[in-house]
Amino acid sequence: MYEPENKMAAEFDKIAIWFVAFIPMPVVQVLDDCFHGDGRDFSSDPNEQRLRVRSDIVVSGFLADDPQETDFHQCGETLKLDCATTEVLATATAGTDGMSFHHFNVGNTFPDPEGGVVDNPNEFCVNFLYDGASSNPLAGAVSPDVDMNAFVTIDPIGRTVSLRGATNAFPDYEAYASVDDGAPVVLFRQKHSLDPVFGLPGGADQTVSAMVSV
Repeated sequence: MYEPENKMAAEFDKIAIWFVAFIPMPVVQVLDDCFHGDGRDFSSDPNEQRLRVRSDIVVSGFLADDPQETDFHQCGETLKLDCATTEVLATATAGTDGMSFHHFNVGNTFPDPEGGVVDNPNEFCVNFLYDGASSNPLAGAVSPDVDMNAFVTIDPIGRTVSLRGATNAFPDYEAYASVDDGAPVVLFRQKHSLDPVFGLPGGADQTVSAMVSV
């Protein structure tokens, strides 16, 4: 079948994107309880495992005009400490039931989560939504969630990733993308602005947005 020479084509075959929430301090106190933090700064290392929440999505098959996704979610182990001695009193790992990538779609348009329709740059664009919510498994039944959400557009011809979303005001949040297993690029980095007592309750209300060349 004849295809015009100027037919648009994807510039890469695969892209990996990961969203992370982590506690930057080594120990964090929440009212009368103390917990082990992650003790680190922002990191684009895809193998970094000091984290509270991480969600990965890999979209592949762009060169065959048939992008498909796989995804994975994990939570870091929580350690409750004696505030005076830092002795470990209990350990547990939160579940991932509140974390998902959904509404995966390929095409020219996508229903805007805020109403109306999003017009994509071309018919090969991929859109999806992400929701991440997980709570401290050792802080009681009313422990507030770490919340993060995003609406993402991948343009394989323009080689861009666009997103808009929100996080809580605690802890720190980051997201990265890697094309065809190449070096990661930063999608966003959001530093905490409140402590956990005031920064975790309620839904995600700290906005993040980006359009990044990949």
